Amino acid sequence: MSVRYEEMTAPRFKVESLGGYEQITLRARRNLPLTLFLIAWLGAWAFGAISAAKTLTSNFQPFVAFWLVAWLVGGMAAMTMLAWWLSGSERLRVVGSDLEISYRMLGMTKRRLFRGSDIRNLSTHEDQPLGRYSQMSLPFFPGNKSGCLKFSYGARTIYVGAGYDQAEGQFILNLLRKRLPATAMTPD
Repeated sequence: MSVRYEEMTAPRFKVESLGGYEQITLRARRNLPLTLFLIAWLGAWAFGAISAAKTLTSNFQPFVAFWLVAWLVGGMAAMTMLAWWLSGSERLRVVGSDLEISYRMLGMTKRRLFRGSDIRNLSTHEDQPLGRYSQMSLPFFPGNKSGCLKFSYGARTIYVGAGYDQAEGQFILNLLRKRLPATAMTPD
């Protein structure tokens, strides 16, 4: 009986050289069962919102108005999550000695620039098991604590690479280590 070695997998992110910069692109992690559930939920959500709006226009009731506003906020959050899963990506690149992190979704980009000399304790981070598998967090929202990398920036901890595992984080860390100032790897 012969035993075969497990195949090594390639990283799920892409490294490109663009105009003198090395760019690391991490596509948003997709979860097919959650995506299908969310699409079905949004269909039911739309039916409920339309019913509540009809009720509200024919007979104004404060509770229904409040419920409809809460319903719309929940629906917007679900649509944002779905849009992130289907089209989102994080991009990392070192510009000079600074780290630029950009988040792209539906053609829109949000960029954040971190002074390389102020980055400390850049290291891998292992998400909690439920956080890693559910991918319910959006990396561009304040308070995100999900990612395969983390670093200290002043009095905050910044997380990068939501949905990616620690081994992929180590690979990215090795790429960034070559380009960021050595102080980025030192503890606070």
